[in-house]
Amino acid sequence: MADRPSPRTFIGIIILENMNIEYRLESIAETEFRMNYDFDYSKFAPEKLQVQIGHEIKPSMETDQIVVKAKATLVYDEGEIELATNSIMMRFGLSPIKDIIIIKDDGTFSAQDALVIDTFLVAAIGALRGIMMKNLKGTPLEPYYIPLIPIENFRTKRKK
Repeated sequence: MADRPSPRTFIGIIILENMNIEYRLESIAETEFRMNYDFDYSKFAPEKLQVQIGHEIKPSMETDQIVVKAKATLVYDEGEIELATNSIMMRFGLSPIKDIIIIKDDGTFSAQDALVIDTFLVAAIGALRGIMMKNLKGTPLEPYYIPLIPIENFRTKRKK
Protein backbone atom coordinates (compact mmCIF):
# COMPACT_ATOMS: atom_id res chain seq x y z
CA MET A 1 0.00 0.00 0.00
CA ALA A 2 1.42 3.38 -0.99
CA ASP A 3 2.07 5.98 1.68
CA ARG A 4 -0.58 8.68 1.80
CA PRO A 5 0.64 12.27 1.85
CA SER A 6 0.26 14.06 5.14
CA PRO A 7 -2.59 16.61 5.31
CA ARG A 8 -0.02 19.40 5.03
CA THR A 9 1.49 18.05 1.79
CA PHE A 10 0.97 20.46 -1.06
CA ILE A 11 -0.66 19.00 -4.15
CA GLY A 12 -0.11 21.75 -6.68
CA ILE A 13 2.32 24.48 -7.57
CA ILE A 14 1.70 27.64 -9.55
CA ILE A 15 4.72 29.74 -10.51
CA LEU A 16 4.12 33.50 -10.60
CA GLU A 17 6.76 36.17 -10.88
CA ASN A 18 9.57 33.94 -9.60
CA MET A 19 7.42 32.80 -6.67
CA ASN A 20 6.27 29.22 -6.12
CA ILE A 21 2.70 29.16 -4.87
CA GLU A 22 1.76 25.86 -3.26
CA TYR A 23 -1.80 24.75 -2.64
CA ARG A 24 -3.70 21.72 -1.41
CA LEU A 25 -7.28 20.61 -0.90
CA GLU A 26 -7.77 20.25 2.84
CA SER A 27 -11.47 19.44 3.03
CA ILE A 28 -14.68 19.23 1.06
CA ALA A 29 -18.15 19.01 2.53
CA GLU A 30 -21.66 19.05 1.17
CA THR A 31 -23.44 21.66 3.27
CA GLU A 32 -26.95 21.50 1.83
CA PHE A 33 -29.17 19.46 -0.43
CA ARG A 34 -32.88 20.06 -0.83
CA MET A 35 -35.31 18.81 -3.41
CA ASN A 36 -38.89 19.93 -3.92
CA TYR A 37 -40.81 16.65 -3.87
CA ASP A 38 -44.15 18.49 -3.72
CA PHE A 39 -43.80 19.87 -7.25
CA ASP A 40 -45.88 18.10 -9.92
CA TYR A 41 -43.09 16.90 -12.24
CA SER A 42 -45.63 15.36 -14.66
CA LYS A 43 -46.28 18.94 -15.87
CA PHE A 44 -42.57 19.85 -16.02
CA ALA A 45 -41.52 21.94 -19.05
CA PRO A 46 -37.70 21.97 -19.47
CA GLU A 47 -37.70 25.40 -21.14
CA LYS A 48 -38.91 26.92 -17.84
CA LEU A 49 -35.92 25.57 -15.89
CA GLN A 50 -32.97 27.81 -14.96
CA VAL A 51 -29.76 27.18 -13.05
CA GLN A 52 -28.66 29.82 -10.53
CA ILE A 53 -25.10 29.60 -9.22
CA GLY A 54 -23.41 31.58 -6.51
CA HIS A 55 -20.12 31.46 -4.68
CA GLU A 56 -18.28 33.03 -1.77
CA ILE A 57 -14.51 33.09 -1.30
CA LYS A 58 -12.94 33.93 2.03
CA PRO A 59 -9.25 33.90 2.85
CA SER A 60 -8.08 33.08 6.36
CA MET A 61 -4.67 34.65 6.71
CA GLU A 62 -4.09 33.15 10.18
CA THR A 63 -4.50 29.56 8.98
CA ASP A 64 -3.09 29.96 5.43
CA GLN A 65 -6.40 28.84 3.97
CA ILE A 66 -8.97 29.86 1.38
CA VAL A 67 -12.56 28.75 1.96
CA VAL A 68 -14.78 28.50 -1.12
CA LYS A 69 -18.53 28.03 -0.78
CA ALA A 70 -20.52 27.26 -3.91
CA LYS A 71 -24.27 26.86 -4.30
CA ALA A 72 -26.52 25.90 -7.21
CA THR A 73 -30.30 26.06 -7.38
CA LEU A 74 -32.56 24.72 -10.09
CA VAL A 75 -35.46 27.15 -10.35
CA TYR A 76 -38.64 26.91 -12.38
CA ASP A 77 -41.06 29.36 -13.91
CA GLU A 78 -39.03 32.60 -13.77
CA GLY A 79 -37.43 31.58 -10.47
CA GLU A 80 -40.70 31.41 -8.58
CA ILE A 81 -40.30 27.74 -7.65
CA GLU A 82 -37.12 26.15 -6.28
CA LEU A 83 -36.85 22.56 -7.43
CA ALA A 84 -33.44 21.62 -6.01
CA THR A 85 -30.62 23.30 -4.15
CA ASN A 86 -27.14 21.97 -3.43
CA SER A 87 -24.15 23.63 -1.78
CA ILE A 88 -20.63 22.68 -0.82
CA MET A 89 -17.69 24.13 1.07
CA MET A 90 -14.08 23.47 0.14
CA ARG A 91 -11.07 24.48 2.20
CA PHE A 92 -7.72 24.92 0.47
CA GLY A 93 -4.29 25.44 2.01
CA LEU A 94 -2.27 28.16 0.30
CA SER A 95 1.35 29.10 0.84
CA PRO A 96 2.69 31.76 1.01
CA ILE A 97 -0.78 33.27 1.47
CA LYS A 98 0.49 36.62 2.78
CA ASP A 99 2.43 37.17 -0.46
CA ILE A 100 -0.59 36.31 -2.63
CA ILE A 101 -3.70 37.68 -0.91
CA ILE A 102 -4.16 41.26 0.25
CA ILE A 103 -7.00 42.02 2.66
CA LYS A 104 -8.42 45.50 2.12
CA ASP A 105 -9.72 47.86 4.80
CA ASP A 106 -13.34 47.15 3.80
CA GLY A 107 -12.92 43.39 4.37
CA THR A 108 -12.68 42.44 0.70
CA PHE A 109 -9.51 40.98 -0.75
CA SER A 110 -7.45 40.97 -3.89
CA ALA A 111 -5.02 38.43 -5.26
CA GLN A 112 -1.76 39.12 -7.07
CA ASP A 113 -2.98 36.90 -9.90
CA ALA A 114 -6.50 35.66 -10.70
CA LEU A 115 -5.12 32.21 -11.58
CA VAL A 116 -4.77 31.29 -7.91
CA ILE A 117 -8.38 32.05 -7.01
CA ASP A 118 -9.66 30.75 -10.35
CA THR A 119 -8.06 27.37 -9.62
CA PHE A 120 -10.03 27.04 -6.39
CA LEU A 121 -13.27 28.32 -7.88
CA VAL A 122 -13.11 25.94 -10.86
CA ALA A 123 -12.48 23.03 -8.47
CA ALA A 124 -15.44 24.03 -6.28
CA ILE A 125 -17.89 24.44 -9.17
CA GLY A 126 -16.73 21.15 -10.68
CA ALA A 127 -17.16 19.35 -7.35
CA LEU A 128 -20.60 20.91 -6.89
CA ARG A 129 -21.58 19.78 -10.41
CA GLY A 130 -20.62 16.19 -9.65
CA ILE A 131 -22.26 16.11 -6.23
CA MET A 132 -25.49 17.58 -7.58
CA MET A 133 -25.55 15.10 -10.46
CA LYS A 134 -25.18 12.27 -7.93
CA ASN A 135 -27.95 13.69 -5.75
CA LEU A 136 -30.36 14.12 -8.67
CA LYS A 137 -29.79 10.60 -10.03
CA GLY A 138 -33.05 8.70 -10.13
CA THR A 139 -35.18 11.85 -9.81
CA PRO A 140 -37.16 13.70 -12.49
CA LEU A 141 -34.33 16.29 -12.51
CA GLU A 142 -31.59 13.76 -13.35
CA PRO A 143 -31.04 15.09 -16.92
CA TYR A 144 -30.52 18.67 -15.69
CA TYR A 145 -27.17 19.68 -14.24
CA ILE A 146 -24.84 22.62 -13.82
CA PRO A 147 -23.47 23.51 -17.27
CA LEU A 148 -19.83 24.21 -17.98
CA ILE A 149 -19.40 27.93 -17.39
CA PRO A 150 -16.35 29.93 -18.49
CA ILE A 151 -14.40 31.25 -15.51
CA GLU A 152 -14.69 34.77 -16.94
CA ASN A 153 -18.40 34.72 -16.03
CA PHE A 154 -17.45 34.45 -12.37
CA ARG A 155 -14.70 37.08 -12.43
CA THR A 156 -17.05 39.99 -13.09
CA LYS A 157 -19.02 39.20 -9.94
CA ARG A 158 -16.05 38.53 -7.70
CA LYS A 159 -15.11 41.09 -5.07
CA LYS A 160 -11.73 42.52 -5.89
